[in-house]
Amino acid sequence: MTHSNVSEGDVQDRTVIVIDVLRACSTIVTALERGARAVMPVTDMAQAGKIASNLDPDMYRLGGERNGEKIEGYHLGNSPDEYTHDVVQGRDIILNTSNGTQALEQTKEADTLVAACFLNAERVVDFVRRTADAVTIVCAGRQNRLALEDTLCAGLLLDRLWDGDEPYPVTDSAHTAYTLYHTDRDDLGNALRGANHAEWLANQDRGADLDYCFRIDSVPVLPYYTENRLLLYEDVVSA
Repeated sequence: MTHSNVSEGDVQDRTVIVIDVLRACSTIVTALERGARAVMPVTDMAQAGKIASNLDPDMYRLGGERNGEKIEGYHLGNSPDEYTHDVVQGRDIILNTSNGTQALEQTKEADTLVAACFLNAERVVDFVRRTADAVTIVCAGRQNRLALEDTLCAGLLLDRLWDGDEPYPVTDSAHTAYTLYHTDRDDLGNALRGANHAEWLANQDRGADLDYCFRIDSVPVLPYYTENRLLLYEDVVSA
């Protein structure tokens, strides 16, 4: 339910799906779909600065947030609409966020690691069905606490992976996510907008981010983690 609870056993020899709906994974999906060469998730400003110092200044963009606000001196914040084709095309994005990139760091020893959100839910499900046996879904959460939007997204993935029929037995957290999704799926938009993080973003005039990040199956790309960066899965397998 949060990245802070992830153990080595949760990721070792497994396919791991990291979910951060608001907003890191939605931003990663969007940046890659709009032409970014790669997204490099980092955990702090020092790591971001070290990577940037070794790159051509015109070939990267620093993006991210702390406490929801753009980091001073960065090119971009953590709003997907900032990651336009003109800004990201052919460039590396060094991304530093409060929750999502922390979750990716915690799970990078996985056998396979992908980033998920509502935007690419079906693409993730298709990938898992074709390639994975042992799967862990990790919700980034918010400030080491459960984030409703991530949990509902996990429930949607489970519902599709299980074809709407929960197996027995499952973990407590998987049962919780699946059950919560089934409770709220008939009015999912309303449930998502009532999430604490969504309400906070709405109060920061980020309603457009909510409209975008809650769109289901609208950006069918798969960010795949390899060599400390996220690439389009198709680029990895064709290399």
